[in-house]
Amino acid sequence: MIFGGSKAPCAELVVIGDEVISGLILDRNSQFLGERIHELGIEVSRITTVGDSSSVIEDCIKLALQRSDWVVLTGGLGATHDDITKAALLKVFECGLKNDSKVAEMLEEMFRVRGREVPASVKTQCEVPEKAEILYNEKGTAPGFKMHRGKCILFSLPGVPREMQYLFEKYVAPEMASNNNKVFLHRLIKTTGLSEASLWEKVGPIEALQEKATIASLPSHLGVRIRISVLAESKQEGESRLDDAQSFLTKRLSHYIFGTDEEVLEEKIGDLLREKSLTLATAESCTGGLIGHRLTQVSGSSDYYKEGFVVYSNEAKTNRLGVKPALIEEFGAVSEQVAQAMAQGVCQMTGADIGVSVTGIAGPSGGSDLKPVGLTYIAVHDRFGTYCREFVFTHDRVGNKERSAQAALNLVRLRLQGELKA
Repeated sequence: MIFGGSKAPCAELVVIGDEVISGLILDRNSQFLGERIHELGIEVSRITTVGDSSSVIEDCIKLALQRSDWVVLTGGLGATHDDITKAALLKVFECGLKNDSKVAEMLEEMFRVRGREVPASVKTQCEVPEKAEILYNEKGTAPGFKMHRGKCILFSLPGVPREMQYLFEKYVAPEMASNNNKVFLHRLIKTTGLSEASLWEKVGPIEALQEKATIASLPSHLGVRIRISVLAESKQEGESRLDDAQSFLTKRLSHYIFGTDEEVLEEKIGDLLREKSLTLATAESCTGGLIGHRLTQVSGSSDYYKEGFVVYSNEAKTNRLGVKPALIEEFGAVSEQVAQAMAQGVCQMTGADIGVSVTGIAGPSGGSDLKPVGLTYIAVHDRFGTYCREFVFTHDRVGNKERSAQAALNLVRLRLQGELKA
């Protein structure tokens, strides 16, 4: 990976454990390490997952030491039969074991607090590679190791996420930072309402953008996040390049961008409602209250969110929102006409300035040739009129509900920004 024309130092991760490659546990360690190491200005070139095979572990370590500046291992440092990383390190670095008195003292204290003797199997943790610098682990029984081969530095960390993260922050991160004089910065641009392919069609050629930053496209069923990364000589230079890259994307995608970094769509809507001194109410059918749930996840949402109706049945739409039975009979509950009536009705019932409604077929049953599964109508009503849009989502029931809620919130955002006309 090239960050704006500068080659980053190279790191490699090796995740060890049969439980990982068999899918019995989810590997979150490499996710944490990849993100943190990139933040320190170091490129992660490979992430390799291997089982508890001594020969395979040894081969992976040898190759990693040859091609990388940094190697980080996780897993296999416990005291059970399948914890064989330490033995593999002894073979790769051609050394024996020594007893570490500080590890022994830490284990004695740890088990004394628990009112127990140190188990015989755990006492083997005091035996450490002769060529290793010890990473003392206050969060668990297994120490980590730091070892050298030429210009490459290897860290071996426990696989327990809490222990791994503790040792990484205490020992690994400071060393990586001290050996790198560049600054790594990144920024997330969050979009919704476009598929990944459509988004990049709108952006067009990005060669000029890639001269300033590395661009990663991170799609999901709720939208596309664009990660801009730079490796710079200073924070000021890095921020300037991030600003230039963000400006490039904003000129082409402003209608679809709702936030950056940690911002969420419902938070953006709250800011706009406060700014305009407006209130909002929701009328939900197929989403079952998901829109209201997301809005109320934001602290202080009581300032602008008045009320929410979950009107799942036709009777509820009629009794709670005043939707005329004849309208449902003529057009069906899943229709533009009913969605509009729901949005208008929720404003009338609550006195809210803006009403948003959703009615659709989440699936997997309930669809027809004329009204397939995923068909959804979303309406937004305010004093200027009522806007309604038809969507056809193609996910499972949960995915359709989530996409419907996302689309509804996005239409409210666009309406508040003056980008939707009734």
